[in-house]
Amino acid sequence: MAYGYSIELRARAMSFLDSGKSRKDVCEAFKISPKTLFNWIKLRKETGGLEIKERPKVRSTRKLTKDGLLAYLNEHPDHYLKEIGASFGVTAASVFSALRKFGITRKKNHPLQRARREQKAGILSRNLRARS
Repeated sequence: MAYGYSIELRARAMSFLDSGKSRKDVCEAFKISPKTLFNWIKLRKETGGLEIKERPKVRSTRKLTKDGLLAYLNEHPDHYLKEIGASFGVTAASVFSALRKFGITRKKNHPLQRARREQKAGILSRNLRARS
């Protein structure tokens, strides 16, 4: 059911219909679909008014929270996204999106890897000095 039309427009359309105009004329005059007019007629029969229904304000609870992800990653630092997603009941893509959203990186930074990066950087800088 359409929620966007004002109550005044609904009332004018219904009074136009009550004055003896056809449904087609009402739809053309107010630029509404026949289904919308039918829903308004049905609503008036059921409730006696044309008030706009409240939209449900239900929001799903978040399965992935920042605290939950951090706690899980501290316990299981080497798990793949698929394994993390399975434990939270979501997909690997959802885990990836949540990690990016929360700014959590999973880059490994072991001492051996740091030493190799520094060694490569030292070799590169020596090569650059030698070329100069």
